[in-house]
Amino acid sequence: MKQFLLAIASVFLLTSCNFTEEISFNPDGSGEFIMRYDMSQVMKTMEEMGGGKKDEGKEKIKLDSVMYFKDMLVEKADSIATLPQEEQAKLKNLENIVIKMKMDEEAGVFDLGFGSTFTNLKELPEALAKIEEAKKMNSENNSQFGKMGESAVAKASESVFEYVDFTYDGKTFSRFIKEDYEIASRDIETLDAEINEMGDSKDVFEAMTYTLVYNFPKKIKSVTNKNAVISEDKKSVTLKMNFIEMIKSPEEMALNVELED
Repeated sequence: MKQFLLAIASVFLLTSCNFTEEISFNPDGSGEFIMRYDMSQVMKTMEEMGGGKKDEGKEKIKLDSVMYFKDMLVEKADSIATLPQEEQAKLKNLENIVIKMKMDEEAGVFDLGFGSTFTNLKELPEALAKIEEAKKMNSENNSQFGKMGESAVAKASESVFEYVDFTYDGKTFSRFIKEDYEIASRDIETLDAEINEMGDSKDVFEAMTYTLVYNFPKKIKSVTNKNAVISEDKKSVTLKMNFIEMIKSPEEMALNVELED
């Protein structure tokens, strides 16, 4: 299993993934944020690198797991107690982080998500910072994952929340771009240059998507963004856009959601 994940990490450097930003609200305004990475393309690329051959004798990996940092802290309490106080405090600060992984090698499905709970939306920036810290810790322990963060594509995905803000009062939810945000042409040029150097993988990266999924305890009355899709039960809204275009025109992913009384 470990070797398989390391192989995926290596292939990820040469492939792409689709991003999903999901927030689920409870009636009291608390909720969960999770950033998901659909890396099914990685599974496909690994098979192609193997010449498309399938090892019939090898058992295909299939799992659907959820790991809570708070459980890990309890399980590894003795080991953690030997760490410097600063490191212990850093780990304690991540106790609300959850990592979700769904993998079905036979079906070519690989979905990885980092998330955190919050008591109200004002805590979301702090939750996002903790998620990034958890990802950073993972990178420090794995050089292959660390290299991922050096690419312009990875940096672009991580910077999304530097210029996005949210508000929610139980009646109206808003996702908007901060007034002081101004896209740097140099960053766009670097991103375009990196993609242009990808050769045969260029088309795959240009097809990357970024999807918003927001789940509410009440039915949705209206949504301002014309490209947003309301679910059949009217309690969820989805908005999907090309990732590169989203980075260049983030205002296209802004929306206001009004809920029924």
